[in-house]
Amino acid sequence: MRILQISSARSIGGGERHVIDLSNQLARRGHNVFVAVVPRSPLRDELRDVPVENIVEVPLRNALDVPSALKLAQFIRENNVEMVNVHFAKDYPVAAIAARHAGVPFVITRHVLFPMSRLHRLVLSRVKYAIAPSNAAAESLLRQQIFPPEKIVTIRYGLDVDKFPERGPISREEFCIGSIGNLDPVKGFDVLIRAAAIVAKVKPEAKFTIVGEDRSRDKRNERELRDLIEELNLTETVELAGWSNNVADLLTGFDILVSASRSESFGFVIAEAMLTGVPVIATETEGAKEIISDPTHGKLVPIESPEAIADAILQLIGDDGQRAQIAASGRDYVHESFSLVRMVNQTEELYRLAIAAPI
Repeated sequence: MRILQISSARSIGGGERHVIDLSNQLARRGHNVFVAVVPRSPLRDELRDVPVENIVEVPLRNALDVPSALKLAQFIRENNVEMVNVHFAKDYPVAAIAARHAGVPFVITRHVLFPMSRLHRLVLSRVKYAIAPSNAAAESLLRQQIFPPEKIVTIRYGLDVDKFPERGPISREEFCIGSIGNLDPVKGFDVLIRAAAIVAKVKPEAKFTIVGEDRSRDKRNERELRDLIEELNLTETVELAGWSNNVADLLTGFDILVSASRSESFGFVIAEAMLTGVPVIATETEGAKEIISDPTHGKLVPIESPEAIADAILQLIGDDGQRAQIAASGRDYVHESFSLVRMVNQTEELYRLAIAAPI
């Protein structure tokens, strides 16, 4: 198949890693994969299995970027692309226009739970399928009633297990609690910092590392987190470590991973930590509940509760056996349930159905 993936991402998070893994895996299977990215996209360096000449830069400035849509339509025709998969809401209208002008089918992947706009309702009437990478995303799409149920297909995220080898034992005096994600209020890092203040009173040797960048233009989110750290006298306890693309290496240095999110459609980092053998504490978002589906896989706590997060951390710090049991059980579950091979197989089949269907 000749497939075009479209992503205007300017940084790499869970949805972007999905685009990267899917594109690379499809290319390895012999498909002609093309990827449309914005100039200076961080995805370009990660698309190692996609030929350089198959990566096209398109401005993708906004949802009404007609020049980008026409450029994509021309690219589709010139390269005999058979179908388009677009991944982020801002790009949906552009992809819909391009696919219609080029006369090829398109599918969307919906990575988040937020409602789509009126514009999306107008331009997505011709979409062949809406891929939901989690049960939570599928339920969100069904509630919005934009697509008939038969067009909504759940293909759960898959992880490249080879990237996340099981960590070995760590020997040190400090206990490291880590959290990874964009410094956005939805990630709940302020709640985690308040939990750290509670933990520090009981276990001053516990250290917290928050890995992530502030994507906002004014960097206000990071400033507010730093102010909170100073206000709670946690400058020796909590570190804002900046962003790193080396998530697998980071995870091996954590004793516990905490996700304090207010909303999460899936939670890539949760699954990756479990795959690495790091016990996880997560707030009860829809995405987290899908991954931590059994108490033996990890600890779920209420959203917006520093006290509950702190209690769970202190329980795990004080119980080596429970940490080991959760780590082993969580790793086995993710290894079996979130296979990259399974995800690519199901996506291939859906693409074939989309191509075979009448335009």
